[in-house]
Amino acid sequence: MKRILLAGMKHETNTFATGSTGMREYEDRTLLLGDEAAAYFAGTKTEYGGMLDAAGEVFAKGLTSIGAIDTIIKGAQNAGFGSLGMTLVMTGVIVVASIVMGSGNAPFFAFAALAPAVAAKMGIAPVLMLLPMQFAAGIARNVSPITAVVVAVSGISNVPPIEIAKRSAIPMGLGLLATLIGTFTLLH
Repeated sequence: MKRILLAGMKHETNTFATGSTGMREYEDRTLLLGDEAAAYFAGTKTEYGGMLDAAGEVFAKGLTSIGAIDTIIKGAQNAGFGSLGMTLVMTGVIVVASIVMGSGNAPFFAFAALAPAVAAKMGIAPVLMLLPMQFAAGIARNVSPITAVVVAVSGISNVPPIEIAKRSAIPMGLGLLATLIGTFTLLH
């Protein structure tokens, strides 16, 4: 596996500070190694956070280009899924991608472009497919152990990120279920 080095240094001069900043101060604040960096910057809207979001979009485009998404859609259609089943499949793709990427925006923007064509094949309005997909992106990212909010809560509470993600899974799953039920009962 190739290794990539990302390095950055931010500096703000303070003429009133009497002490010096040594390596220890950087280590105590934000010296990040390995997977820590991705977890720390995911979804932060910083230079590195933006790079991670772009990487997520490239990942989603890669899945599309190798035909993985088309395979899922064709499989669902061949299985006889109607508009409800296909919406569940599209929402499921967003859920899995959001958890893997630690971001809701990257997978939603990457896969949302597919929804109008899929919805047209199913004979439903695109918004009926896009609405649960959009909500799922925001809900599912909270179950990812690498999303910024989970990492922040983990750091504050001294609980491993995977444990925070596990604890979030049931309430987030219930929220997603409520979203799907609401979409199909109120809008269909």
